[in-house]
Amino acid sequence: MRNSILCLLLAVFLFSCTSKNGSSPVLPSGAGSNPGKEEIVIHRYEKAIFLLDKKNLRAGMSSLLPEFAFFLGKEWQDSMNILRMYNFLSDPQIQNLYRLETAKFPDVSFLKNGLEGAFGQLRKWYPEKHFPVVYTYISGLDIEMPVLYADTAMVVSMDLFLGSDVTAYAKAGIPEYKIIRFTPDYMLPLCMRAVADSIIRRDESRQTLLDQMISAGKALYFLDVTLPGVKDEYKIGYSRRQLDWCSSNEGNIWAFLIANQLLYSSDSRVVSKLLVDAPFTSGFVAESPGRIGEWVGWNIVRAYMEENPSTTLKELMNNTDGQSILKGSKYKPRKS
Repeated sequence: MRNSILCLLLAVFLFSCTSKNGSSPVLPSGAGSNPGKEEIVIHRYEKAIFLLDKKNLRAGMSSLLPEFAFFLGKEWQDSMNILRMYNFLSDPQIQNLYRLETAKFPDVSFLKNGLEGAFGQLRKWYPEKHFPVVYTYISGLDIEMPVLYADTAMVVSMDLFLGSDVTAYAKAGIPEYKIIRFTPDYMLPLCMRAVADSIIRRDESRQTLLDQMISAGKALYFLDVTLPGVKDEYKIGYSRRQLDWCSSNEGNIWAFLIANQLLYSSDSRVVSKLLVDAPFTSGFVAESPGRIGEWVGWNIVRAYMEENPSTTLKELMNNTDGQSILKGSKYKPRKS
């Protein structure tokens, strides 16, 4: 499945480049060109391929064109590609995930409606943004890439949102702190987080902890704007208890960063401890959530936007100077 995902990423990239170069990409029907009349159209690749006759895959895969050319690629008739499809459809784990997925999501109108609402909010600041063509598929539990997004296409791994009680997750060796987020509530925030990551400008010469905290905070603030009705815990992936712990210890967290002179460190080990997903943040108690630097960055950005109400979302996303955002935020929580 790793090779399949890499092929998908390449397809998304090429799809995006085609659009940006000025020529029109080949889109399935329903992907309108008029922003005022667009709607989200979701193409369920997993359903289409599991309807294929494995004894006649070449003819079956041909029937998927042009709707799923995005997945199949130009060399889909190659014998090795047909064999990969056969092995994928015959894999017991994949078959089990597909059964669970079709039972959990007999339709995906909730995703369609949610994305239309979110992109409607986004259009207030980015009127040129088209609604993406959305594809769903079974990734084989590729937890590193639950959502792929590039310009005009979005790909959602449906098998990563089946519910925290699904035994297949634990059997695959996925840590519990990740499994608790494998529910439908996290799907829409992760979709829009992928959009945010494609919009936020980054300066490669600015790689301090502060700069990366601010970038993560901007992505979370983007969710505040585009998903105003979604709870904070689903945006950042914390439990309510973890969010409460952060709020109660905000001053102490900030004091720790200042006292240890971490904000302007570019040491990858420092950045990793505070921004990489983990059951808790290294240097803090076990009750702390992981990625605590993201949470602090989120609060800094929220404070900045409150202090600078004339700043637009686009201006925030384009600002690569983390220090100026920190200064403009006047963020100074008191130690408890």
